[in-house]
Amino acid sequence: MKVTGLIKWFLCAVWTTAYAAPQELVVATTFSPDTANNIIQRWQMEFPERKVRLINRTSASLERLLNQRNMERIDLILSSSPFLFQALQDKRQLAELPAELQNTSDLIPPALRSTTTTPAFSGYGILYNKKLLQERHLPLPTDWHSLFQPGYYNGLLMTSPSRSGTNHIMLEMLLQQKGWQRGWATILNLGANLSVISSRSFNVADRIKMGGAVAGISIDSYGGNADSELGFVYFPTSVASPTFIAVHKDSLQPRAAAELIAFLQSPKGQKIVAAPNIAKFPIQGLAPGNILYPQQQKLLAQPPLDHELLLSRQQVVERLFDTAVTFRLTQLKEVWGLIYQKEQKTSQKLTALRQLLLEVPITEEQLRDPLYLKRFSQDKNFASEQEQQWSEFFRRRLSLVLSGLGE
Repeated sequence: MKVTGLIKWFLCAVWTTAYAAPQELVVATTFSPDTANNIIQRWQMEFPERKVRLINRTSASLERLLNQRNMERIDLILSSSPFLFQALQDKRQLAELPAELQNTSDLIPPALRSTTTTPAFSGYGILYNKKLLQERHLPLPTDWHSLFQPGYYNGLLMTSPSRSGTNHIMLEMLLQQKGWQRGWATILNLGANLSVISSRSFNVADRIKMGGAVAGISIDSYGGNADSELGFVYFPTSVASPTFIAVHKDSLQPRAAAELIAFLQSPKGQKIVAAPNIAKFPIQGLAPGNILYPQQQKLLAQPPLDHELLLSRQQVVERLFDTAVTFRLTQLKEVWGLIYQKEQKTSQKLTALRQLLLEVPITEEQLRDPLYLKRFSQDKNFASEQEQQWSEFFRRRLSLVLSGLGE
């Protein structure tokens, strides 16, 4: 980035508050404390005079924090959640970036390109504990369907999309690539083997490493730290998941914020984001001989998600997952355990009973109706009524399966 560009930008009246700014740069992030600290520490090696304070929360929690009237001052937002940045953009809480910092590639949704940029991206896949995989005599996982095996029973981890933007995008990727009904059938089939619903996406990696689960769906950053106990395999059609970064419009440290963004986009910064302790792909093209080159190119070649579709059904996906899986996980584990037992005993797959547990009470046709989506997101009573109907649907399905198992 040219110095002249920074000078011209900061001469703008928008940034006049910078002259009276305190020295501390406040960065709000959804990243794990380790990843965020690694990024900041490498920057401070280049700018030792810069003091930084990190605020680590979920994307939903950060959005609530930034919407408070007397909110804590925040200068920079760093996250992989497009939901968070779109919400802030809609409320005009993000500052427009200078052209030198903007990214006009497909990695950034068009609606965000003037305020939000990216220094890196990640991919999605399966993180697994090598020792536990061997103990259960399971082959290496390869894709979503490989996790359906009964050998994973009570051994998978996932985060609810209402708690993790990262997990939400992974599930939305599945729904967009497979279609609504087939995608949910895959999600619900994974639910058969879940042990718990993790509260944060980075907790999935921690729990798997400690032996609390065999495997989980995860972003590659948590599997790229050269940990000998863990393995990671990409989903064959994983999309590239950008690391978004933006400056808050009321930042009192806009110059420091711009310096951090420019540093991460510089050749030195691009090497840093690809280091094992951060483990992301740089946005700059790698040399063909680089070990990361094939996967970098494969992720970039994958068509990006439909951002408008992702946003339009955000709340439906979040609440449907919690209704179908999160709130009845104990019951699901019991029922699927009985199915596995009977199938093993009879040497027959109970296809009809399985199918009852793999359907959802909302159709793709309903999701094409903008009025339905608008009402669901804006009318709390209507959304509550829908959730009650969904809950009853899943309750009846569980009862039918239990009856069928008893015959």
